[in-house]
Amino acid sequence: MAPFYRKRNTMAGQLENRNIVITGVADPQGIGFGSARVLAQKGALLTLVDISEQVHERRDDLEREGFDVRSHTVDLTNHSDVVDLIDQVVKDAGVIDGLVNLAGIAARAKKGDDVDFEVPILATTSIESWERTLAINLTTQFNCVRAVLPHMIERRYGRIVNFSSVTGPVGAIAGLGAYAAAKAGVVGLTKSIALENGQFGITANAIAPGYVDTAALTPGMHIGGENTPLRRSGEPREIGALVGFLASEESSYVTGQLITIDGGNMIQEYKGPGELVL
Repeated sequence: MAPFYRKRNTMAGQLENRNIVITGVADPQGIGFGSARVLAQKGALLTLVDISEQVHERRDDLEREGFDVRSHTVDLTNHSDVVDLIDQVVKDAGVIDGLVNLAGIAARAKKGDDVDFEVPILATTSIESWERTLAINLTTQFNCVRAVLPHMIERRYGRIVNFSSVTGPVGAIAGLGAYAAAKAGVVGLTKSIALENGQFGITANAIAPGYVDTAALTPGMHIGGENTPLRRSGEPREIGALVGFLASEESSYVTGQLITIDGGNMIQEYKGPGELVL
């Protein structure tokens, strides 16, 4: 079946006419939209997915830049809804060549009014917060992967790019225990996908961003970015460049990997005062 997309004014690139589903694209300043723009510039035919209606505005943004894109609103924690979405994309586009799993959010556990400040925050995390954080950051990725794999296996081709974080697999932040556990889980999920499906021409890799200049970057994180070896936070387009490579045929011998993109932040042992001065 021919793709439903009509290409206009795209830059010839590594992803020419590849159909890619990318989730978590509602925020105009986010990594998801930055990555979507890079993929579109490389010639990919995109389906944008998010729980927020703002995803349609991001579609409109890309259309104004000369790209034809589809968008859908779906609760990715609901497996049956995700299956319906993927089936519709296959029906409309004919194939799914790639999946970029970006949807997720950091949910910081909050201390109650009667909790002593010295009590570890993980000890006060509610079961509801724990389960919701894992559902948003890990189960969503499983649901999408579970839905696309049969189509990729049938075609003997696929590129899966999952989003982890430096928080969890590499380091930890007080108050983000559930988030860290979910993002570490993404790495295990990715390795399992790679191991089980490499024989079908399918690769799976995970990206671990550090400080990135988005609307979610807090003042403290901004300072953290200034203290990386590159002395700045990353930009969404820079993360998108890595996404573009992993979603392309050029990454055909890269699979099961966690790739950190953090301006070198995690190579630093010393994180005390004055580290900006060498």
